[in-house]
Amino acid sequence: MPHTEVAPQEAGKVRVYTLSLSDDEARAMRDDETAQAAALGVERIDAAYTEVFRVADLDQLGLAGYLRDGNGVNPDQIEKDRSKLAALDGWVLIVYSRAFAGQSLHLAPIPALTHIATYTEGGPDTPVQAMEAEAAQPYTGIPRVSPPEPAKGGGAKTMVIIGVAALILIIIWWLLS
Repeated sequence: MPHTEVAPQEAGKVRVYTLSLSDDEARAMRDDETAQAAALGVERIDAAYTEVFRVADLDQLGLAGYLRDGNGVNPDQIEKDRSKLAALDGWVLIVYSRAFAGQSLHLAPIPALTHIATYTEGGPDTPVQAMEAEAAQPYTGIPRVSPPEPAKGGGAKTMVIIGVAALILIIIWWLLS
């Protein structure tokens, strides 16, 4: 099995593997992050970004349709592998780039995994728009030359008045008792 390198901070890749496992083994792998990582030959992966399922469960959509419509894979990439994807049956493992948490890894899959293809997710084609509003321009705020002056005085006078009032209350209480 050829080894695959995962680039550091890789994003937007979808790796498709077919599983040569029994139904029970594949079902067990579906919910076992450690088993998926071991099958790929790495210490750990984030199973929130992997899928293990039976191709027949996709019904008429098929694996090609699932990759195109469900994962946003570029249709041109799917088209060149359409017959290969249509011929797959049994279980597949789909691994998204985020499963590797941005780490640079060396994948060494077990013999029961066969790498079918690695596809690129197509992002939305959004043109960059220039921001023309004055508020969007840099340094349009009003600069503060110096911080505002705090209120002066009053604090010491207030403390003296509270102290005298407390002293008077203590004297009155002492006289009445």
